[in-house]
Amino acid sequence: MDRCHGEVTIDMIFIRNGWTSAKKQFPIAILLFLYELLWGVFLYKIIQSAITPVLQRYPDPGPGELSRFLFLIEGQLGLSENPSLRLYAALLAGMVFLRLVLTPLIRAGIYHGLLEERERDGAGWLFFEGIRTKWKPVSIFYAGELLLSLAPAYWILPQLFKRLSLLLNGDQKALMYTAGLLLAWVLWAYAIKKCLEYMLLGWLSHTGMLSSLLWCIRRILRVISISVILGAASLIVFLLFTSASWFWTGLLGLILHQIYPFFRSFLGIWQTASQFHLWKTGTQK
Repeated sequence: MDRCHGEVTIDMIFIRNGWTSAKKQFPIAILLFLYELLWGVFLYKIIQSAITPVLQRYPDPGPGELSRFLFLIEGQLGLSENPSLRLYAALLAGMVFLRLVLTPLIRAGIYHGLLEERERDGAGWLFFEGIRTKWKPVSIFYAGELLLSLAPAYWILPQLFKRLSLLLNGDQKALMYTAGLLLAWVLWAYAIKKCLEYMLLGWLSHTGMLSSLLWCIRRILRVISISVILGAASLIVFLLFTSASWFWTGLLGLILHQIYPFFRSFLGIWQTASQFHLWKTGTQK
């Protein structure tokens, strides 16, 4: 019991140190908030222009089999003959590609700010300096993370398609099997992300990728506990903002909904900074 209490106390030290580092990167959280806000606006406009008009044509009330069949036929013809479909698809693909390009750049700026935290001030300058100097290795690791995280889809997706009819009919065994596959996939993606994150820190700091990976594996319980604690904090913040936006409808609810991405961005930086301080104890030893 005392040992468990001591480990939790040590984990809270890393989280507090991460909080201190995250506060220094407060301007970066504002920048990420604006980035998320613009992303949400563009995505909303595409959905409003492409999907909402189609849904408004759905038969109401209580469509029968004939009306539902006619709706599907009309939708299929409209999609095949509508020239705007390719435009919307191209815009959506471009947005996804842009996000894939910007994500490693953002990570490079955050990691550089953490590595240079004690030596220099100015989170904004460090952020953009990190993008300029460290975008290549971070992009390589990010591409590897995507490939390894999506690799199980080659086996999982065919299994899901085989059980699609059972899932639609609410078969309990198929639901449990699908839930188990998806949970295993999430755990695999989490393990890949954390291992590569520690290896990347070892590469960027020139302290060694292998030693950083071994430190992550030996301290895996602390890595997980930090993720769980800050993940629970993120979930609580999400539930608070969602409940408040439902309770206070109108302009106040809209403002709360738009402010939430800032807290999500700050919590993401806090999560990264806490893992960084755990990794730094390994390099000091």
